[in-house]
Amino acid sequence: MGSSTSIPTEEQVEQLQADVDLACAKAADAISKADILVLCTGAGFSADSGLAVYADVAQVRAYKDRGLQYHDICQPSYLRDEPDLFWGFWGQCYNDYRETAPHAGYEIIDRWVEERFRHSDLARSLRERMPEMADRPTIEPYQVTERPGAFYVFTSNVDAHHFDWFRAAEIRECHGNTEIYQCSKTCAGVWRAPAGFKFRVDQGTMLAGSGVALSPEAGVQAVVTEKKDIAEKPCIGQVSGGGRPHTLRYMPAPSCDASAGFATNQPTCIHCGGPGRPAILMFGDSRWQDVDSQEARWVAWQRAVEEFVADTKDKVVRIVILELGAGGNVPTVRRTSEACLKNFLESGADAHLVRVNPDLPLGDDSDHFAPGGDESHRIISVMARGLGSLQKIDACVARLQEGCTVEEAAAAASQVQ
Repeated sequence: MGSSTSIPTEEQVEQLQADVDLACAKAADAISKADILVLCTGAGFSADSGLAVYADVAQVRAYKDRGLQYHDICQPSYLRDEPDLFWGFWGQCYNDYRETAPHAGYEIIDRWVEERFRHSDLARSLRERMPEMADRPTIEPYQVTERPGAFYVFTSNVDAHHFDWFRAAEIRECHGNTEIYQCSKTCAGVWRAPAGFKFRVDQGTMLAGSGVALSPEAGVQAVVTEKKDIAEKPCIGQVSGGGRPHTLRYMPAPSCDASAGFATNQPTCIHCGGPGRPAILMFGDSRWQDVDSQEARWVAWQRAVEEFVADTKDKVVRIVILELGAGGNVPTVRRTSEACLKNFLESGADAHLVRVNPDLPLGDDSDHFAPGGDESHRIISVMARGLGSLQKIDACVARLQEGCTVEEAAAAASQVQ
């Protein structure tokens, strides 16, 4: 199975850009008819909240002067070699994410989920098929008691913004998030950062020394030596900010009191007292600790869906995978979306992938989903950014509910700017 990222030709780009409104209407039609919705998000989805994408996150003077890019800084070796630099980067990322609200697209999707996928009869059937997950309070950051229904999120984003709108039982973060910490050595287990913790980062040097962290009452930008920088796009320390009204409201309470590990500006292991670190999968990382129950729940849910589809003889189960902002630099999300699509089709579902991306909206699997593949019609390509596309799709959903055709709904999408 070929799976290199499909880059549109000039002719394809011209057609895709001309067909954005129609593609949004087709996506709305598929979502309106779906029994199950899978949301897959990459860095481009967070960008609509005013956060930086991979290419721009490290575009500040302190890193430019040292010739450092994101791939260079995002390595666990810096914790040993230059801890102030390590915590300057991850501490400012944490602060940025804590101070920036998820964009309106999250609320749009959550409304669809509430109306169509979280409380349906099919959702209840899937919950009944889900196995019990064992409590592991000594090594898990929180305990999840709910079970997922007919909706799930798979994301590579580490900002934990999905917890503001979606339930913990519905979320799989394949790279971890900045709210969860672990030992940098061999101690087992991960834990949550305290609700009021903030890193003290000098934005002129992008260093975070080992002294006292910011008090909960202090603004995140309290230690800014020079806010103005060379970047025009969002980058580390220069994001939209503005506050986050629903911070982690669906992330369950911590399994343990981890405050001792956050007594200074450079968190420590709550077990051995040695250096801690974010439980995030970095480059060249052999010691990342996943939230194992989260991964197990995601795998079990996929199996439950496939078994349900195979066991359902009286109707065709319709599934939509909605992928937003997943690029080709780290293609984990794109590959997962297409793997899910392939597995759901093989189980007997009527499944489609809505791929929303301003640059790379085509299918990648050359045998099946790329242009010319035998299942390429299963891909609905929307060549646009995530938030704007969601607003267009939402407008189309409303028109379709009124009895309009897909073509008439596309006209409604054209009115959304």
